[in-house]
Amino acid sequence: MRRLVRLVVFLALAAAALGAGLYAIVRPPAPLPLPEQDVVLDGVTLLRPGEGRAERQRLVVRGGSIDAIEPAADGANGPFAGMYVLPGLADLHVHFPPSSLPGQGELFAFLLLYHGVTAVRDAGDVDGTATEPVRRGIAEGRFAGPRVFACGMFVDGEPPLWKNTLLARSPEEGRQAVATLAARDYDCVKAYNELDAPTLAAVREAAHERGLPVIGHVPRRVPLEEARLDDVQHLTGVPVASDPALSFPERLRDFETLDEARLEQVIEASLASHIAHTPTLVTIDRLLASEELAALLAEPELRLLPRFYREVVWSPSGGTSVAGRLDADGFAMVRRAFAAMKRVARTMGERGVRLHTGTDTLIAFVVPGASLHRELRLWVDAGFTPEQALAASARDSAADLGVPGLGELRPGAPAELLILRDDPTQSLAALDTIAGVVRDGRLYTRDRLDAQLERYRGHHDGALYDAVVTPIVRAVLARTRP
Repeated sequence: MRRLVRLVVFLALAAAALGAGLYAIVRPPAPLPLPEQDVVLDGVTLLRPGEGRAERQRLVVRGGSIDAIEPAADGANGPFAGMYVLPGLADLHVHFPPSSLPGQGELFAFLLLYHGVTAVRDAGDVDGTATEPVRRGIAEGRFAGPRVFACGMFVDGEPPLWKNTLLARSPEEGRQAVATLAARDYDCVKAYNELDAPTLAAVREAAHERGLPVIGHVPRRVPLEEARLDDVQHLTGVPVASDPALSFPERLRDFETLDEARLEQVIEASLASHIAHTPTLVTIDRLLASEELAALLAEPELRLLPRFYREVVWSPSGGTSVAGRLDADGFAMVRRAFAAMKRVARTMGERGVRLHTGTDTLIAFVVPGASLHRELRLWVDAGFTPEQALAASARDSAADLGVPGLGELRPGAPAELLILRDDPTQSLAALDTIAGVVRDGRLYTRDRLDAQLERYRGHHDGALYDAVVTPIVRAVLARTRP
C-alpha cells in the first residue's frame, strides 16, 4: 500500500513538474507596462482627415481625455515638434485567437496597438474563449491594447458554422439570442449565414430596442435590401446569389456578373436604410497572395506572429486557408472578383454610402495591425485618396462605435491618438513612421513599442516553443468548428 501511495505521489509530482515546465515554455514575456495618463504634444500638426488641419498646436492630455488644444508658443520644441497627430485608427472587424495558448490574445492586442489601432470591434468569438480574456485584460490594465467592442457569440440558423453560436431558428429564438447577448454586456449582434428573413427581422428589432447594432453577413437566403443590417461585412449580399448553397470562395463568382443596375439597387438601399459596409478587401488580397506561397511566407509582417500561424493555422493544406481549393482558373476568378469588389467600394464611397475599415484577423495571413495598414493601401488602389481612407478609419469607423468624441481631436474627446513623423494624408507610406501611440491617454513611444515587440519575437521564435505549441494548435483547430 505504501508503495502505491509513493507511486501516486511521484506521478502527481511529475505531472505537476511537467505542467509547470510546459507553462514556462509557452508563457509570454511580461506585458508592456502602462504609462501615466499625462501627455503634452507641443508644436504638432493636428490632422482631421476630411475636415482639415491645424499647424503648430499644443495638445494636452489629462487622464484619458484631451484636456486642451491651443496654438503652440513661439519656439515650442517638444520631442514631437514638427510631427503629425491624427485620431487612432479603428478596425471594425477583428477576431482574437482562442485562449488555449497563453498570451496569444495579448499578442494580438499589442500588435494592433503597435500599428496605431486604438479601437476594434470583435466580430464574433469563434470558440467562446477568445474575446473576454482580452477585453477584461485591457480594461483591468493587465496589458496594453485597443478599446475592444465585442459581439460575443454568433447568431445563426442551422447548420451553424461556429460552435460558439446562439441558434435562432425562429423569431422567438432570435429575440432570446439578443437578450442573452445584452445580458452579457456585449456591444453588437453578429448575424450570420443561415438566418431566415422573419428571424433576422426579430433579431434586428430586439437589438435596436437595446441600442445594439446588427452587423454581419447578409444571410444566404435573405436579400440585402430586406436584411437591413446596420453594417454589412465583406460586401456580402451585394451581388444576388446565383446559388445560396455555394461556399467561399466559389460564391465570389457572383461578383463577376454584378452589373450596374444591381449595384445601383444596393447603393439606393444602403442610403435609404442607413446601411454601412465594411469591405475587408485585405482578406481577398491575402488569398490571392497565397497563389505564390513561398513569396507570401517570406513577407516580413508574417514574422510578427509565431511560426505556427503561417505553418499550421494558415496552411492551405490542413489549415484554415481556402487557397488549397483553388487551381489556376480559380485564382483567376478571384482576381476578377477582387477587381469588381474594389470598384464596388469606390462607387459606394463616391455616392456617400458609409464605409468602414476592417480586416478579419484570424483569416489566413491577415496579421493584426499590419493588415489594417494594408487595407488602407488597398482602398487607395481602389481609387480613394489617402485622406479619404484615413477618414474612413480614424473618423467614420471610430464614430460608429458609439463613444462620444471617439475619432475626434477636440477638448473632452477620448485621448486616442497616432503620432507620425510624416504626413499620412499625403502618402500612406507615412504609416511606417509612427513615433508614438496614445491610448486611453497613455503615450507609448516607438522605442518602447519596438522593445516590447522584440521581447515577443524572441519568445515565439524559439525552437522549443514551436515544438511544444504545434500539437496544441492542431488540437485547437480541430475543436473550433462543429
